[in-house]
Amino acid sequence: MGMKQVVNFICCHLLFRVRYHHLENLENTPRCVIAPNHSSIFDPFFIYPKTSNLFIMAKSELFRHRLLGKLLTRYQVFPVNRNKRDPGSLLYAISLFHSSCEEKQLLLFTEGGVVKKEEDIGKRIRNGAVYIAAESQISLLPVYITRRPRLFSRVDVVFGEAYLIDHNLAKDKPMIREKSKELIEYIYQLKLTLN
Repeated sequence: MGMKQVVNFICCHLLFRVRYHHLENLENTPRCVIAPNHSSIFDPFFIYPKTSNLFIMAKSELFRHRLLGKLLTRYQVFPVNRNKRDPGSLLYAISLFHSSCEEKQLLLFTEGGVVKKEEDIGKRIRNGAVYIAAESQISLLPVYITRRPRLFSRVDVVFGEAYLIDHNLAKDKPMIREKSKELIEYIYQLKLTLN
């Protein structure tokens, strides 16, 4: 049994009951930046089993533990410093898509970390997902994941429609910021499709 099957069984069936909506939006976008909301440490595990060749941008603090760092690197997780500008991490992410035409997907949480309180939604927005998508000219795929799920409860993962960001905007910081705000709004609007 491969790692994806293990993660799928433990996280998506045993610990939680995950239901996927509009999964075809992911399946039809083999090269993209996957941009979900982020309210639980389990969020990456809900996405991972359904991807083809996934790279994950994760907080650099996780790599301080030597063994954990090696394990994460083995599964194509790479660090980003959330406390200051990290051009090296951005350049690496962009290079993933410039290197070849093969299927590659990048998971990047545009909220920059776990957002626990409802009142904090939209207050912390990172521009990385939009910038990488614009610079690399690959699709941006918004995803809504049930917020703060309890163990053994249902989790809904809703894939929105993938879209492109104009490459010319990559050098326009105010517009990248504006598009990042729009992305967050779109992600949370996906929740409404469940009703």
